[in-house]
Amino acid sequence: MNGEVVVDASVAVKWLVREVYSDQAEILTRAWVRQGTRIIAPYLMPVEVSNALLRKARERRITVESAAALVETLVNRDITMWEPPDLHSRALQLAEILDQSAVYDSHYLALAEIMDCDLWTADERFHRAASPRFPRVRWIGEG
Repeated sequence: MNGEVVVDASVAVKWLVREVYSDQAEILTRAWVRQGTRIIAPYLMPVEVSNALLRKARERRITVESAAALVETLVNRDITMWEPPDLHSRALQLAEILDQSAVYDSHYLALAEIMDCDLWTADERFHRAASPRFPRVRWIGEG
């Protein structure tokens, strides 16, 4: 195995729904699989992805039934869900450091810190906020 990478919900949504940067998400994923890189995420990822898919269903971009099937596709992917004991407390600290209004995104960053690996995001706003202090936060548009 050739290391790990943390992937956030914004990238996972790109795997499931065709939109801007979906191609980049698939290219990165294929490269990680080829290299034997383990993809990891905190347990909250399917919750966040479900929420994003519900929004898309309410916008009539997909149906609720297809959203449910897409969530099943996600949980059956080869993603290691992991929640180390200090994840939540570190996420709170990081959200404060980065002046975030919510702590969700910081969970992915905390996991990447704990695992000493890169965090990949498709959330350009979070990338702009985090990458100056945390250079291992990578934006899918640069991949």
